[in-house]
Amino acid sequence: MKKLLPEMIRLAVILRIEMLKKQGGPEAEDMKKVQETSDMLGEHGDILLHGGGKPGQCADLFNRTAHAIAVLAFVPGGVELFGTRFEAKGKQDMDKGRAS
Repeated sequence: MKKLLPEMIRLAVILRIEMLKKQGGPEAEDMKKVQETSDMLGEHGDILLHGGGKPGQCADLFNRTAHAIAVLAFVPGGVELFGTRFEAKGKQDMDKGRAS
């Protein structure tokens, strides 16, 4: 899982950025979820990186993390994770390690 996580997150974030763009960008509820996800990762981030936990817990953390990164991609300058910068503007430039 650990080796696949960066690529899986990258693809999931790109899809979520597009979903957020279609709804007109992140809303207050999305920002609230980012904070909740931050707290969850602080407590259980090892489950996302190494697996384990209760049934469905790793998948829930993955989905919440991808959503949080997509929301943060709308902040000026975006956000970087696993060597990929996510910015919710312009075209996607996969060859340069950027997802816009």
